[in-house]
Amino acid sequence: ARRLRLLVLWLGLGLLAGTLLAAVAPQLAGCRSFTVRSGSMTPAIETGDVVVVEPIVPSTARVGDVVTFVDPEGTGKLFSHRVQSVRTEGNEVAFVTRGDANTSTERWRVATDGSIGRVVYRIPKVGYGLAWIGSGAARLALIAIPALLLLWAALVRIWRPRRPAEVGRP
Repeated sequence: ARRLRLLVLWLGLGLLAGTLLAAVAPQLAGCRSFTVRSGSMTPAIETGDVVVVEPIVPSTARVGDVVTFVDPEGTGKLFSHRVQSVRTEGNEVAFVTRGDANTSTERWRVATDGSIGRVVYRIPKVGYGLAWIGSGAARLALIAIPALLLLWAALVRIWRPRRPAEVGRP
């Protein structure tokens, strides 16, 4: 039973570490990660997924790529939608994009020397956990629980009766 608990513990820690590595490590390579907050790209990208986005020059985007761009209506929100058409017009690149679950398209332009993002991969449902971690209660729990566990371990060590073989040792 003890080996099984250790196996489950190590598998859980490995899964957690792997997921965090997949979400955070790309930032070291210049990529960014975002939590998806709408279902506009369902079923390819679901609400709560984390997408990892690499910066690209707009002219390198191709039809079928999922690109991340600032809302053309000026709200400042980021969208990740699929490219329907792309063409260079002078100093600008004109895009038509659409979310897979949407019926309408967006038409927008970006300077040829500008930057947009291309979705490299997604990590399913991790965004829900990241959103929870961002809450005040979770931050408190992430600090308080380990602190209480350390306190408990220290108290057990202090108050645990010594065995006869330990009496002479410090």
